Amino acid sequence: MTDADLWRAWQFWMAIAAAIVLIAATLLIVILVTARRILADAVRALNAADAIRRQTAAIWQLEQTNDVAAEISETVRRIAEKGGALAQALEHGAPATSQTRRTP
Repeated sequence: MTDADLWRAWQFWMAIAAAIVLIAATLLIVILVTARRILADAVRALNAADAIRRQTAAIWQLEQTNDVAAEISETVRRIAEKGGALAQALEHGAPATSQTRRTP
């Protein structure tokens, strides 16, 4: 192998090595750009999820409000029954009971 052949072989393999390095660098840049885009999308999705959580908090509070309203309604119903029994007892002079008669 002459010096010229050795020089050409060295240039050939250096060109191949440079191409491989160039391809690897290009792939790494593409990966970096894609990772940054994914990060931006993830931040945007996280902000949207936080906004949804804040906007739906009232719905969860509405469930609690409904439970309290049902308890109040039941208490009012019991008070009305006892008040009715008391009023009936006062009208008729009979002892009041906690149960009232219901007419069909």
